Formats: sequence, C-alpha cells, structure tokens
Amino acid sequence: MAVGRRRVTVVALTAGLLAAGTATVTATVSASASSDPAAASAGTAPVRDIPGCAEEQRATWTNGLPAPWEACNSRSGIQGIEGSNAVNSRGTIFQAAAVLDKDGHAGLARSRDGGKTWQRVTLPIEFWDIIGYVQVDPATNRVFYTSIARPSQTGPGSGTTNPIGYSDDDGNTWHVTRIGGAANGEPDTLGDLGSIFIGPPPKGTKTSGYPNVVYTCNLTPQPSSPTSDAQCWRSLDGGKSFQRPSAPTFSRATADCPPNGVLIPNRGVVARDGTVYLPMSECGQWVVGVSKDAGKTFTWNPIPGARNEIDQAALADQQANVPGCAGSVAFAGCPEVFQLYGQQRLALDAKGTLYFIHNKDGLRLSVSADGGKSWAESTIVSVPGVFTVWSSIVARGNGQVGLSYLGQSQGSRDWHGYMAVVERADNPRARTIATARVSAPDNPLMPYRCCGSRQMILPPGTPPQAFPYNLIEHGGLSYAPDGTLWAAFFRDSTRDPANTQSAAYEIVAGHMAPSGAR
Repeated sequence: MAVGRRRVTVVALTAGLLAAGTATVTATVSASASSDPAAASAGTAPVRDIPGCAEEQRATWTNGLPAPWEACNSRSGIQGIEGSNAVNSRGTIFQAAAVLDKDGHAGLARSRDGGKTWQRVTLPIEFWDIIGYVQVDPATNRVFYTSIARPSQTGPGSGTTNPIGYSDDDGNTWHVTRIGGAANGEPDTLGDLGSIFIGPPPKGTKTSGYPNVVYTCNLTPQPSSPTSDAQCWRSLDGGKSFQRPSAPTFSRATADCPPNGVLIPNRGVVARDGTVYLPMSECGQWVVGVSKDAGKTFTWNPIPGARNEIDQAALADQQANVPGCAGSVAFAGCPEVFQLYGQQRLALDAKGTLYFIHNKDGLRLSVSADGGKSWAESTIVSVPGVFTVWSSIVARGNGQVGLSYLGQSQGSRDWHGYMAVVERADNPRARTIATARVSAPDNPLMPYRCCGSRQMILPPGTPPQAFPYNLIEHGGLSYAPDGTLWAAFFRDSTRDPANTQSAAYEIVAGHMAPSGAR
C-alpha cells in the first residue's frame, strides 16, 4: 500500500456502515455472517493491501458483520466525465471519458496492470465530445466506443450523425464509421445517452467476418420519427457498418405513454441463443423488450413499480443548496435529476435470469425468471437510509450479481461510492449482500454534493467558469476475468489545490475483490 494511503480495520468500517444503516431489509444472512461475538472480534484485523488500490475497506454483510470481500479505489490522474467502463479477457480496464486535450481530442483511461498505473488513450477527432460510451466484446477483445455528433461545426471530426468505432489493439488505432445519415439511407441522428451491447446472432441471422452482433441505441433529441426518440442500430460485420434493423417506431407496453411520448433506451443484454433484451423508459415507466430476430421486432413487458422517479428528498436538497438548481425540473438545471440516466440497469446471468435495478427509496432489484415476461416485486438491495444515484448492475454464474452506486446518507452532504456482491440474487429470501465503500468514511468521492460541480467543462484554452454542471450522467460496472468487480466512478478534484485543469472530476475505478484475492 502506497505511502499516504489509508485503510481501516473491520471494526471501524462496520461501525461506520451501521451508523448509516447497513442492513438490507429483504436479505437473510448466510452462515458465514454469524452473530457470534467471536466472529465479530475475529474481523478486527486490518484489511489486506490490494496492489494498485487505495483506502481498502472490508465489506460487511447485511447485519454489519465482516464479509469476505474488500473494496478500494484506483485514481487514474486523468480528468473526465460521463462514466462507463469495460474489461477485456486479459484484464485490461477501459474507462470513459477523458476530457478534451489541447487538440480537441477526447480520450479513455486505460490500465493494463489492475489499476496500478493508468494511461490516457487518445480517441480519433470524430469523438470530439466527452459524451461517450465504451464497451468490449470479451469473445474477441475488440473495444467499441460511441459518442455524439458534431453537426454545428466544420472541419475534422464534424458530422451530422453519431460516430462509432472499434479498436483491436487496446485503443491505439481505430476504425470509425457513423450510424444513420444519408450515406446509410437514413435520417441524421444526434443521439445522446448512447450505449453499446454485443452478443451472438440468433438463429437465422448471419454475420460477416465477425462472430457476434454489435448493437447500439441512443436517445435522439431531434427525432427522426414523430412517435419515438429511441433509436437502435446493429452491425453484422463487427462494427464496420451499422443498419437500423427495423422502423424507428417502437410499440408501447404502457397505455399511459402517448405516441409522441419520450422513450429513453438503456443498455441491452444478449443471451447465449441471441435473444436481445432491451430496457427502455416509456414516459417514465420501465419496460423490457424481447427480440428473437436481432432487433427487428420486440415484444414489450412493463416492470411493475419501476419508474423514473426523482428522489424528492435528494432533489429538494439540491434545489436548496446548489446554485442554479432552484425551480429546476426533470431534464433541466439540477444535477440530481440525471439519476434517471444510469445506463446499466439490466443484467443477465448464465442460466438466463434477468435482473433490473431502479432508484426508489434506495436501490431496488427486480428479478425475472421467464425471459422478461413477468417480474417479481422489487426489493431494496442498497444501504437503507441512503439516497442512491447512477446505479449499475452486472451478473454472472447462477445468481451472482454485482452492484455499484453513489450513495448519500440522510443528513449528509457527502456522496460515497458503494459496491456490493449479491449471492443467490434470484431468491430474495435466501440472498446475501456484501457491501463496501470504495474510499475511507472521511474521504467521500463527492464531498460537495453529487454530480454538479463548481467548474464547467469548457473548450481547451478557455478559463474555468464557476457554474453548477452535471458531469457524470452515467456509471459503469464490469466483471474482470478473475471474478473481481471494477466500477466507473469519479472524484471531485476541485478540492485539490494542484488541479489546474478545466475539468472538475478525476476518473476513478472502484474495485471489489474477495479477501483472499491477489
């Protein structure tokens, strides 16, 4: 552990989490989380050092006793916003997005040694904006990235449709194309909130020169259809070209969403048989679409109780304390409303169980065992008494789920990064939850309220300007090949006297690993 890094004993961490209300109301505790005082005292030893990490924290079960997991954070030293991450089969970590350099290029943070060191990967000029999304195909290690178009400017990188590209050498060189537009026989698209997901083709769909189908969806502020803002494309040739597999109009699963109501797509997942599952917000109601033909047609089913609802207590806090937030409404002004936009809400485990998360009185988990046709009632899986935003989920094996989120305890202005491992997540009565912060209790990632900063991202060479501005909008979470978890977080760096950059946030990777992992 490097000089100056802090780590705490299990007793200190347990006490801190219990003060915040750690127990999850729906979970039972496994035998390893015994209430035996001897078991509690055995957990007083310092947590082990995790190479490449700082501020290692022991996870606790839902009753506050030590769990066999630890979390920590790895600071990249790279300024950025708009989080997403991906890990390839070699363990290389990619995290988006680094702010523009002096030449106007955005970038990625990359680590090839488990977070010990980080490099800035410069992206092609087409990716001129920090609004971007990174993904890796674990079958080929091809890295994909998409960003927003640059229609109002001329010169290198300008264009009226969104760029998307791939790299086969960890981001050193890129092949870039565009989705939509006249060249593809489609209307232009200036899509925000883009995501990428990848999986095998279903029966009857053939790929060309690449084993998997690459999908990308976004929210188009300038809709190419009067009935939908959601747009999706697919590539059958590994990302060289993209086509819209169906008309841009998505059918509604909810009667209270009119034909011109806003549809916000989220990142989808693909099953082993090629079935696509696509979550979408229909006028605030979350639904999941199921496609058996690589995105040509979808059958939609709502997730009961899952709505895009702003946490009113958190919103009131922001309106009262963040300049420029007063009187703001969804989609305008106040950073906290962007909790709607977590881009990684749906996960699929190896046996085909679907998991969906949304924020309401904490982080809630819904489960579907029948391919999204029906959903069990959601249950809280976050620390009680904590507001949650920018939540992400992944799944693997049979019922193991990983979670990450930013959390704020009631009465506090600070936001901490949290990570959790849920075992037997498909069974609320038997599931266990091990949760840990990624930094020390007295060193929150966001000490000045979450996700709006005192500095706005401005073009290179422009003096920083004091202004509350949403700089996160997304999170991200990935499993590494060794079964550990990596989460996309940011750290408010306006508190650092040495920070002379125009960006307010530093790219930080949260890491959660078993206590015995090395």
